Amino acid sequence: MNAARDAAAPRVVVLGADGRLRAARADRLAAHYRVPRRAAADIPAAPCPPPAGYVVDAAPRLLARFAGAGGPPPALAFADLMVHLRTVVGGVGDAYRAIRYYEARGVLVGFRPDVPDEELYVVIEAALRERRGGPPGARI
Repeated sequence: MNAARDAAAPRVVVLGADGRLRAARADRLAAHYRVPRRAAADIPAAPCPPPAGYVVDAAPRLLARFAGAGGPPPALAFADLMVHLRTVVGGVGDAYRAIRYYEARGVLVGFRPDVPDEELYVVIEAALRERRGGPPGARI
């Protein structure tokens, strides 16, 4: 493992209602950042997050399940950014409350499903700068 690369690798969760769009976006982000892509259902409930970066593909209803079970696993709880591919406006229930929780923490950003990947890269890089305490305009 390369410690410098791992420190710079993003921890991203891709949420969205359409499984195919969400999975394709997660695949592209993982390939771009050269990190593993994992399904949220496969994330262990370990006491600490994975040390290196990752992209997790998660359905919003999975957040509701974690919220009801005492909180999300560390891989979701310690994400640098949660990208919500919004296919509907609003919502109700536990999934919607979980999404609002991550928005309030400042780690969830909503996008239309057809947004170019480049726009996501800009936001992910800003989240990485925030994690490392770097200046807003610094390059990663």
